[in-house]
Amino acid sequence: MSGSAIGKPVAPGASFDYEAKRWGAAPLRPKPWYMNGLKLRYLLADLGPVRGRVLDVGCGAGSVAKAVKRERPDLDVFGCDVSRSAIAAASASPDGVDFRLATAERLPFGDGELDFVWIFDVLEHVADPERVLREVARVLKPGAGFHIVLPLEAQPRTLYRLVGCGTRWTAKVRHGGHIQIFSAERFGTMAASCGLRLTQTRWSYHFLLQALDLLYFTWLDVRGPVSGSVEDMSAQRAGFTGGVMRGASKAVATAAWGEGRLLRALPGGCGHFTCLRQVS
Repeated sequence: MSGSAIGKPVAPGASFDYEAKRWGAAPLRPKPWYMNGLKLRYLLADLGPVRGRVLDVGCGAGSVAKAVKRERPDLDVFGCDVSRSAIAAASASPDGVDFRLATAERLPFGDGELDFVWIFDVLEHVADPERVLREVARVLKPGAGFHIVLPLEAQPRTLYRLVGCGTRWTAKVRHGGHIQIFSAERFGTMAASCGLRLTQTRWSYHFLLQALDLLYFTWLDVRGPVSGSVEDMSAQRAGFTGGVMRGASKAVATAAWGEGRLLRALPGGCGHFTCLRQVS
């Protein structure tokens, strides 16, 4: 995939309905049997020395922000999202988090007001990722930290790159709203140009989750769209079917945690990037 192919949105941002879908409602802990448990663990490691006000950009229904508040009750935790339905769901039981309706391009905070910001699986959805990163840099104090989890569907030597994710294979554009295709190199260059210095990279989504991800979104092309993530749907489903879904989700999550931890120094299909707001 050429540099020009991954430097522009692969579909109009308005083609995906964020009010019709919801992510981030299922409970989350930094444990192997939670699908996003490894992502949360790495975030909490970066938050270790942090004190003060922190923000989850694109918080969805709030599972990550609430998990951070539970693990770090000393922090003032905020969450923002563009979806009214997601913020309504998060605010119904805020668990100490201040949830606000806002876009990632215009955050409701002053210059240098925040001590830490994180973004999970959002930058691939926006038409102008540089604008989002500049806004993150604006609200951070100089030298403050930024943590981002980013699908790397243009990363060399991945299954995503092999199938031509976003070009020849477009299921994640239609069913996931992934209009930006990133590699680690593209993100690092972009972050630096926006005042965010990359200091550490961890990796996950090696072979297992890449294969399952491709199979799942290909299946959605046959089945049709769904209203949320697999973990959210399995948490909401009652009875025998729900139990089977939750058991399968936990098994996959545990296996993926082990693979991710074992291979965390090797490039994979997801990057966990730690950055610092550059000091002028």
